This record gives sequence, structure tokens and C-alpha cells, in this order.
Amino acid sequence: MNNRILKKTLSICLAATLSVSFVLTQLVGAAPKNPTVKNVIMMIPDGMSIGAKTLARYMLNERGDVSLNMDEYLTAMVKTRWANGPITDSAPAGTAYATGNKTLSGALGVDSALLPRASMVEAAQLEGKATGLISTSEFMHATPAAFGSHEENRRNYASVAEQMLNQKLDVLLGTGAGQLDKKVLDVVGLAESKGYTILNNRDELLNTKAKKVWGNFTSALSGIKYLSYDIDRNKSMEPSLAEMTTKAIELLSKDKDGFFLMVEGSKIDWAAHANDTVGIVTDTLAFDKAFKAAVDFAKTAGDTIVVAVTDHGNSGITIGNSSVSPSYDNDDFSILSHIKGATKTAEGAMALIDSSKSEASLNSALEAYGINPSDASIATEITAFKAEPTMPNLVKTMNKKCAIGYSTNGHTGEDVPLHIYAPERVKLPKGLIDNTDVAAFVAKSMGLDLSEATSKLFVDVTSMGTFNKETQEFTFNTKGGKIIKIKPNQSSASVNGRAVDLNGQVAVYINNHFYVPKLLMGIANTGLTL
Repeated sequence: MNNRILKKTLSICLAATLSVSFVLTQLVGAAPKNPTVKNVIMMIPDGMSIGAKTLARYMLNERGDVSLNMDEYLTAMVKTRWANGPITDSAPAGTAYATGNKTLSGALGVDSALLPRASMVEAAQLEGKATGLISTSEFMHATPAAFGSHEENRRNYASVAEQMLNQKLDVLLGTGAGQLDKKVLDVVGLAESKGYTILNNRDELLNTKAKKVWGNFTSALSGIKYLSYDIDRNKSMEPSLAEMTTKAIELLSKDKDGFFLMVEGSKIDWAAHANDTVGIVTDTLAFDKAFKAAVDFAKTAGDTIVVAVTDHGNSGITIGNSSVSPSYDNDDFSILSHIKGATKTAEGAMALIDSSKSEASLNSALEAYGINPSDASIATEITAFKAEPTMPNLVKTMNKKCAIGYSTNGHTGEDVPLHIYAPERVKLPKGLIDNTDVAAFVAKSMGLDLSEATSKLFVDVTSMGTFNKETQEFTFNTKGGKIIKIKPNQSSASVNGRAVDLNGQVAVYINNHFYVPKLLMGIANTGLTL
């Protein structure tokens, strides 16, 4: 039911009973607070350090003087700390961008006291806007999950997936079916029951006209868990991040009320964890193309902001390592040229090695990774790889050859760049800001009130009833004597035995507290059904 029809229906009910006004307010919300734009596209190149972005620029031109699409819109620097430390995990980092709140390591959509906080997606939905999430990982991975769920542990994939699929997202692009056993949660079955058209490959994505879609794309390398790195993908089967972004915008922009879209380049982070230089730079370039697709739309639309900001650094990647300490100022631009010669990431190259680990297949893997198997300058690294053909040994060949340094296989705590395209009327943040300030900027630009949305979506009813952990059902009585039964992660409830739909607003059970939308309380108190 769209907002116009709903408002008219509720207005009729209002004439009969003043109490229905409570439901009206909680369901459709107040008018947006002086929005400056109608749409926001928030883009997160997960784990893209400044070093990674710099190195990607050198892939465009030997001297590094050809700009990335993002470069023109560099606006500010962002601090990435989480609630209790300087080096953040993706869950609290995503939560800061999604809700404007700091939180604990591994936590999603909650603050540091484990209280649920409304996300940009939920606040946009309360204002009648279309919403979408894109990732090159499974959709219940930390960053998209921070925008679409409320969980104290990011690893609780079943809970996260239930919340996200019940939330009435219009567009959800990212794999996920293979992450959970059907006995735990039938992800495909749930998606179908919620009206999603499931897209399995690139052609289905590009040709769909469906209003509600889930892109459960598969990868030849990874099975059904996540998409390939951009350089490795089967281009006839797997869409690029730019193609997913373009299609999502096409579908979401049909909503006259506007839309909010989050786009994550997930696997920049994964390549950084592996110290895979080829994976880092090629997925950064793929993200940059997606950024251009978003900006091209925004320039035409005139009422759209595009925000691109890393959630955290990863790996401590540098151009230059200890091997060039004595001669760094004599190494010319060709030091980086071998990265350009790669046709596969380390993951893709390793897939070329046959079961017998033959010399020919090992050489094929090296060549695909941009390494000459006979290169005497890195003979020690090549020999080590052939003796023990692992991904870490393969990446060492490239990093030694091109003098790429890494300080860790984990996240890092440095500030990260913020890029924003916006109409001239929008005042942009400048200088050094906090990651929560990015959320505040986005919300204000769209006229969203995240605090107000939180109060509408999460009423703590723990003291009013009991939670049965065996049946996973919370039961409580209203002041009017009605009996409500509801399960966590669901957007439906039972009021005196009668099923009611909560219009995509989800109940959550966090830290032994049970929260329900105010909408449910209003329905129970007035007898109104939707």
C-alpha cells in the first residue's frame, strides 16, 4: 500500500477515533525535515586504504597523472575509530555510516550499549522512499547487514538474513543462498515468500523489469558464496559492480518519493587481507567505475547526492618496501608495471593449478599473476611458490617484484578519504570529520531524522511479557487486555490470534531485550489492521 492511499485511509479512521492518529504518525512519519535532495547513493569501497587508491591510479597511467573518477570529488578525511579502539571491524564501521552511532566490535545496527538504532534504510522507508543494498559479498555480510539489521554478533547470519528479507528492501544485490543450511534458514524460500524476483546471472539482472529483486549471483570460483573479483569474473554470468549500480538506480528511481541506495565494493577488503595487490587495485578500479555510473545519474537527475567513503583501512599497503630502502629515489615508474600484466588475482591464478601441481600449471598461475616464471630477480620467491604453491607464496612474488609493502593482514586505523558529488546548493563537510558525521550529513540532506525513526521502530516491551527461547516467541499483554505474540526478526504478529502485517518493520531481540515497532502497539490499541 503506498503512502498516499494509506494516508487517505487513516484520515477516514481518524474521524471516527482520535486514537488512530497514533498509528498514522507511527506508520507514515512526519514530513521530511527540509531535505535538500531526494536521493542518496552511499558507496563504500570496503578496506580501501589511501595507498590502495594511489596504486590504482598508477594502473591508469604509468606516471599516475590520470585521475580516478573519485579524485575530482575528494571532500574531507574521515576518522574510523570504533567505540573502544582505533582499529575498527566492518560491523561497527558500517553501523557508524548506517545509523550515526559508534558501537562494539562485531555489532550491527546497535549503539555501544547494544540498543537498536534506526538505519538510513529504515528512516528512508518511513518516508516512503525506495531502498536498496548492493555488495559483492553475501548480502548478510557486515557492511550491508549494518544497514539492514540489528544484531550484537555479525556472525548470526540466520538472524541477519531474516531481518533483511523481512524489511521490504526493493533491491538486494549480493549472493547469500549458500551461506546457510536450509534446516537453519531457507534463504531462497523466504525471499520468494516475500515477493522477491530472484536473479541468478548478469543477463537476468540487465533484463529484469521486476519491482522487487534479489540478485543471488554465483561465481565459478567461489560456488554460491560470493562474487568473483572483477578481473576474475565470468563476464557473461557475473555482473560488474557498475552494472549492478546502474540497474539498481534504474529500478529505484521509479519511486516518485526518492530512494536510498548503499553500494559496497566488498572484495577490496578481502584482497587486502590476503595482501593481494592485483586484487586490491583491480577491484578498486571496478568500484571507481561504479562511482562514475552513480555520478552520471546524479548529474542528470539534479536531486541526488553520491557519497563514496571507505569504512576502514586494511593491510597497510605502501608503494615501496624495505627492499628499496637504499635506492627508493632511483626506482622509476616501471617498478609497478608488472601489476598491469596480471590477468587474474591471486585467487583466480591459484584456480589454474591442476591437482598434480604440474610445472606447467604452476607456470600458468605465475604468468596469470603477471610474473615471468624465469625472472631471476625473484628466483627465491618463485622457487618457494613452486615448492609450496599457496596463495601467500604467490602474492609474495608480485610484492617483491614491485616493491609493494604490507604491515599486516588485518585492518588498520588511519583516516580515510571522503568523496561527495552533490548539487551546488548542498553544503559539503570539510576538513577532518568523524564517521558518524557522514551519517549525519546524509540524513540531513535527505531530511531524515534517525532518532525519531529509532523511537518509532524500537519500543522495549521486555517488562511487559515473556520470551520463550524454545519457540522463539515473545508474548505480552497490552493495557487494553489484548494478547500479542511475535517472533524476533519478523514483520508480522498475532493480536488476539489475528495475524497483522507490520509493513516491513521488524521486531528484534538483542541483549535479552525485546523490541517491537510502535506501529504494532498502535494496531493493538485501536484494532486497526493494515
